[in-house]
Amino acid sequence: MFGRTFRLPFRLVGIPLDVDMSFLVILPIMAWLIGSRVGALAQLWGIPASHMLESGAIPYVLGLIAALGLFICVVLHELGHSVVARTFGVKVRSITLWFLGGVAKLEEIPRKAGAEAIVGIAGPIVSLVLAAICWGLLVAIPQNPGVDFILAYLAVMNVTLAIFNMIPALPLDGGRVLRSILALFMSYTGATRVAVVVSQVLAVAMGLFALFTGQWFLLLVALFIYMAGRAETQATNVEELLAGAHVSDLMTAPAQGVPPELSVEELSHRVLHAHHHTFPVVDEAEHVLGVVSVRNMVNQPPGAHVAEIMTTPVATVTPAADAAAAYKQMRENDLDLLVVTDSARRLLGVLTRMDILRLMQLRSMAAGVFRRQHVRPA
Repeated sequence: MFGRTFRLPFRLVGIPLDVDMSFLVILPIMAWLIGSRVGALAQLWGIPASHMLESGAIPYVLGLIAALGLFICVVLHELGHSVVARTFGVKVRSITLWFLGGVAKLEEIPRKAGAEAIVGIAGPIVSLVLAAICWGLLVAIPQNPGVDFILAYLAVMNVTLAIFNMIPALPLDGGRVLRSILALFMSYTGATRVAVVVSQVLAVAMGLFALFTGQWFLLLVALFIYMAGRAETQATNVEELLAGAHVSDLMTAPAQGVPPELSVEELSHRVLHAHHHTFPVVDEAEHVLGVVSVRNMVNQPPGAHVAEIMTTPVATVTPAADAAAAYKQMRENDLDLLVVTDSARRLLGVLTRMDILRLMQLRSMAAGVFRRQHVRPA
């Protein structure tokens, strides 16, 4: 979903805040769009006419302040999701600002009955509270055209944000509420499939409306919703196929570690006779120090040592971890291999992406055979 991101040097209630590079592209565009319409919007919202609102660079300064204010509100919206998710024991990895707004990255979706709906609705509630605060300040403070415009803009946009996010389409908040409600009456997998169908129908309708009205940003949102729905289906299918499987069931053990003093030339000979091309680097006590792969060996002199070219830190997993969680870790970090260790970081084995895909393929084939055996001809 995201490209290059950088992390801000502070946290919100302990949650890291990341900014995607696409945010830096959309921010000036939004500032320009808002600034070019300051006069019209002020008239629409009943703000008294003022030469100040349309003189020189002031409209675009107001546009920049309004755009920044909106993104701050988006962060608070996502913070609402995050704080409530933590009450259900879900770890929040970060909040990310990007081209289409913001997203709270949760380690997992809470599965307790109704929990996802509560987490999902928290964000729109925060937006409505922010809208009420902005509107209250607009009414209470002495009139100033610039301040009035900013407050009116944020009040309107927070209401819009709350309403839009409650559209019952994944991954929007309304889609998560819909899935949570459906999961009260059917399996989580079944609820996801129904919610995805609803999401994709709405995304197609939204996309057609955007095409006919020339609203290209809305078209991007519709495409995002459609693709996110497919991703939700794939993620749920993976969880279903890996249900009950643990890393210990799939890992290769014992694993072949290499010492840090091994030369690149010697490592190349081991690669030729191995089933995988990434090796844990271990000391004499089998403690994992790093990993080394064929990619690390490129353009390295034959006499270089593994310790000089190995990659650290190491992505590790315990034998008791769920296979689905391990696969998610691999996908999100673009890894082909996880090193399996004990609590002292001693090497126990390795888990490759192919190990997991092989189990998924076998279970998928078995499920297909089962369905064919239980289909009766009409």
